[in-house]
Amino acid sequence: MLDFTSVINRCNTDSWKWDAPIHAIGRKDLIQMGCADMDFVGPPEIAKALSQAAATGLYGYTMLNDAFKSGVQSWYAQRHNCPVDKQSIVYIPRIVMAASLFVEAFSRPGDSIILSAPYYPPLHDAAVNNGRNIIEPALVERDGRYVMDFEALEKQVTKKTKAFIFVSPHNPTGRVFSREELEQVASFCVAHDLMLFVDEIHSDFVSPGHKFISCASLKGDIEQKLIVINAPSKTFNVMGCHASYLIIPNAQVRAQMVAEIERSGLAEPNFFANAMMKCAYQECGYYVDEVNKVIDANDEYLREKLTALFPKAKITTREGTFLLWVDFNEVFASEDEMYSFFLNKAGVVLLKGSNFSKQFAGFARINLGCPRATLEEVVARIEKALQDQA
Repeated sequence: MLDFTSVINRCNTDSWKWDAPIHAIGRKDLIQMGCADMDFVGPPEIAKALSQAAATGLYGYTMLNDAFKSGVQSWYAQRHNCPVDKQSIVYIPRIVMAASLFVEAFSRPGDSIILSAPYYPPLHDAAVNNGRNIIEPALVERDGRYVMDFEALEKQVTKKTKAFIFVSPHNPTGRVFSREELEQVASFCVAHDLMLFVDEIHSDFVSPGHKFISCASLKGDIEQKLIVINAPSKTFNVMGCHASYLIIPNAQVRAQMVAEIERSGLAEPNFFANAMMKCAYQECGYYVDEVNKVIDANDEYLREKLTALFPKAKITTREGTFLLWVDFNEVFASEDEMYSFFLNKAGVVLLKGSNFSKQFAGFARINLGCPRATLEEVVARIEKALQDQA
């Protein structure tokens, strides 16, 4: 039976989400609401598979078995109506690793990479830490939705621009892009001879009335320039298993990326990757359906409470992901004041908007992937903090 209500104390379990703030800030009473790591117990099938693998007592060098690629194929076909050629699938431990290797393989120091703001910070670091420049056109808000501003982007692209790193569904705004929007991105890349790297890790979290379209389904010239990356990591909260994959239609591009992966010594999987992948994509689709219902209900609850507590806050409509994107600029005088209020007065850790680009200072990202009791405690702490300062 699935359990989305129990609050599990993850402190002192070497959890980056829960233990890192304790070490960094020195407080044990904080509720971490910024990190995109769900606090739900995963499917029992995965726990059983990992336990059986661990029970062997042998954790030697590991090779991927056929279930890895077969699972990806069946998942994309059944969940996203997107057939994937088995030959196009390439293992990589983590998405951030892949982004860094992509930048190394298809650009040179001093070149530019497009990454729309607000962006997922590690993708920005993957480019900048490898000596590349970032072109960060801001997504613009139109009718309450964030959209690409291609007119502004056309003015920023140069001959030194080599690639576009795109996130769909979008973290942190929660946008689920339409096929028309994805085709616009593809056409732009083809027109400007840009490689397109698409992070689809939040693809399994979509709110009612929206439909995720994978860029792996795009056809035409873009297939010669396309790399899609995904993982069961967010879907089943198994980031620690280090099992991600690339979908690369073009054989030459695939060979170039594989060579970069092998050069970096990242071609071998984690011992538990096979065990997890054997059942996650083949047996646990029901879990995704249920967890989406919980996240949608949490969205409704927290949106209502935050609107009442902060009438001037602007809460973006969440089309996908399990994250809430909130503009507090009309509530607090500065981002520092916002962060201090939540941290020092309410004991709640949020992820500041400036982490996603200086253009979005004063915003905050909030994780909805937690039991309702956790959200209720967060709301109670905020209410008390507001009363204390009144």
